Amino acid sequence: MKRQVPLALCFLFGIVMILTQFSPHSYSQGVYREVINWNLIINPFALILAVATLIQTHMTRIQRRTEHWQYSLVVFLGMAVMVLIGIPLGPQNSYVEWLYNNLQVPMDATMFSLLAFFIASAAYRAFRARTFEATLLLITALIVMMGNVPVGDLIWNSVLSWLPMEDGASKVRQWILDIPNLASRRGIILGVSLGVISQSIRIILGIERSYLGGGD
Repeated sequence: MKRQVPLALCFLFGIVMILTQFSPHSYSQGVYREVINWNLIINPFALILAVATLIQTHMTRIQRRTEHWQYSLVVFLGMAVMVLIGIPLGPQNSYVEWLYNNLQVPMDATMFSLLAFFIASAAYRAFRARTFEATLLLITALIVMMGNVPVGDLIWNSVLSWLPMEDGASKVRQWILDIPNLASRRGIILGVSLGVISQSIRIILGIERSYLGGGD
């Protein structure tokens, strides 16, 4: 019975939201806005659950002394500082803004900057010209990279000056981005959309139940 209630609610709201997207009637749009308002009410409770889960996870890491458990203490310290400063003074006070701008923003920038090394490593593995597809990918990547920098047009105008196209590197780069790249992106988006639709149908019909936790 505990599993039947969330499955029934998921089916009901899933069908209702699908119908509101395909019906321009004012009543249908009113239902859609009402559900969105319910969602705004539910979000704070979901946030409380997320914080409780975060605390439980890091408490377990500290108790079991898992690898890098000391960072869990940093998580609790950061949470405590932001709560103790933010609740009495409000989220717009200068102390919270200083902590956000001088701690949160630099840490976010550091995390995103690390992605450059992973991208470089993946590009090195992908661009090794072992097959025709990898060779084509390598050539295309070189053209796009050269077209992104001024030296690319300089090399084009110097080495390929006999071609009737000035600043050809940037123009070829733009053609690659606008024609073959855009076509492949649309194909990927179409495939992802079909996957989202099929997964949504599985969830609405109760075939996929992993979101309930604890297995089927």
